[in-house]
Amino acid sequence: MDKGDGIFYNVASGSGLGLEIARKLKLQLIVRQIECHDLSADSVDAAIVKIKQALPKLTALIVIGGDGTLNVAMTAMIQAGADVPVGLIPAGTINNFATRYHIPADFDEAIRLIVHDHHLRRVGIATCNETKAIVSSLTFGNLADISNGVRQEEKRRFGKIVYLAKAIQHIGKDKSFLIHYRLSDGTDRVFKTWFALITTTKSIGGYNYNEETPGKMQLSLLHNIGLGQVVPYVFFALTGKLRESKAISEFEITQALIGARKGERVMTRIDGDEAQALPIKVDFHPKRVCLMVPLAKKQ
Repeated sequence: MDKGDGIFYNVASGSGLGLEIARKLKLQLIVRQIECHDLSADSVDAAIVKIKQALPKLTALIVIGGDGTLNVAMTAMIQAGADVPVGLIPAGTINNFATRYHIPADFDEAIRLIVHDHHLRRVGIATCNETKAIVSSLTFGNLADISNGVRQEEKRRFGKIVYLAKAIQHIGKDKSFLIHYRLSDGTDRVFKTWFALITTTKSIGGYNYNEETPGKMQLSLLHNIGLGQVVPYVFFALTGKLRESKAISEFEITQALIGARKGERVMTRIDGDEAQALPIKVDFHPKRVCLMVPLAKKQ
């Protein structure tokens, strides 16, 4: 394979949008005499293998998609121990990472940024168990199950009230978990956890959960609530706003060791997709990715 830019997108996307954007991007790169390599594959595992094999000869890795697609590419880079400039064209359902770093939502503008008008900035991501990237968020717990259980059709028909209905269904069912947290700030405690959220950016789903903390990630816990204290629980279900709840504990950390009670299976979701079961080790790497960002906007 000749030196050139790798292009990765989700071929499983039913809309075919990734392929359409990739074709536009390739045309502009070819005009500039830049070799292009299509790194998409039929599965996540196959894509990671393909990207890892290509990385030694890439001058840049360009990802078309949202946080989930970017996660696949960054996971390959983490596993390969590679470090190449990364371009991003946000074309996914969830684009928190792109929003944080002011990547244009317009596809043509994002392509222009990559091909013509960018500078490189070192930005942070996290890793789970040292092998999987966390681009934007890691969640687990009862409320994570609620949001995952709401189908797109239900959202369209009923709006956010559907989250309230799901929350009410869970109230009275002891769905909290006894979770042990050993954190880099010295915390070593067990919390009765209803919901946990680790973020690498301050905005998730359009809401600013945390102020930016350079060099750290944020852990937010909804914990130790009883049936008479469900207001924060329902409030989150309706609004998605964690920080406005008094039942939230927040930690600014660089590392977390998190485990469940023996015999209890607690699954995590990373950047929207089901991932590892607890126990996990999460580490923040503040300057791991060399990202193409806009020239003009304040960073």
